[in-house]
Formats: sequence, structure tokens, C-alpha cells
Amino acid sequence: MQTATATKPTSLIAIPAVPSARTLWNLFLGGAAGLGFWEFFSATFTHWAAGFPLQPPELVKSLFQHQLGLTVSTPMAELLHGLTGLIFYPIGYYILSRALPWLGVTAAGWIWGVATYFIALGFFAPLAGQPFLLNNVPVLSFMSLVGHAIYGYLAAIVFERFEEGR
Repeated sequence: MQTATATKPTSLIAIPAVPSARTLWNLFLGGAAGLGFWEFFSATFTHWAAGFPLQPPELVKSLFQHQLGLTVSTPMAELLHGLTGLIFYPIGYYILSRALPWLGVTAAGWIWGVATYFIALGFFAPLAGQPFLLNNVPVLSFMSLVGHAIYGYLAAIVFERFEEGR
């Protein structure tokens, strides 16, 4: 008599587990590494290439003014941008990388970095009254793409290394 062996169905999409406190801390550390790079990149290399730096707090201020008629201070806008890079975008990476584990860390990091570019300049910029992807200043848009892509890669690599215990 033959016995049938049960096989677990494979899926291209997995449901990510709720992250532990340690994992959230590691996500924060990855976000800090990526955001630190982003701030340096946006203030230096972007300034050299475009003639002025990327200023995400100005986009945040414009978004609140345009959508809600609220005036947000520069420090508050900087805080909101910082929280996005430290907490919210890393959680997005976690969801993507755990939902699609076959992507691998490197691809998931780059993909998520590019996704953050589209979130910021493809979604929020038009809501803030700015052109889609800041297409009126192509060099600035390109530098933002590069900065966001490297942000995603660094945040992913740092997170995964801490998650592995290295």
C-alpha cells in the first residue's frame, strides 16, 4: 500500500508575520542608515548636480498647505519626513520583502527604494501641487530617484544584517 505524502502548496506571495519588537528596532536601524545617506546625498550630490538640494520638508509643508490649508513649520515637516524614513518606509520594505521572499534582499531593497521615489514624487508631489515626478526639473527628479533607490538598498541591507544577528 502506498501512502500519499502531503505537499504544502507553494505560493508566490506570503503573508508577512507581525514584526517583533526586535525586528521593529532593526527596521528602525536600517531606516536610520538609509535616511542618513539620503540626507547627505540630497544636500551634497543633488546640490552639485541640480544647483540646489532636495528639500523634502518643503514638499511636506506644501502637501499640508495644499490639501488641508494648514501651515506646518519646517521643524515639524522635517520630523514628519524623518519619521517616514525611519519608521514607515522600513515597515513597507518589511512587508514587501516578507510577502515576496523570492525577490531576495538586494532586489527587494532596490525595488522598495524606487517605490518610495514613486510614493514621494509620483503620489505626494501632485497632491502638494507639484508636477508628477517633478518632471519640470528632470535632474532633481533623477537625483531623487537615485537617492531613494540607494536609501532602500541601504535600509534593507542594514536591517537584514541586524536581523541575522551580525
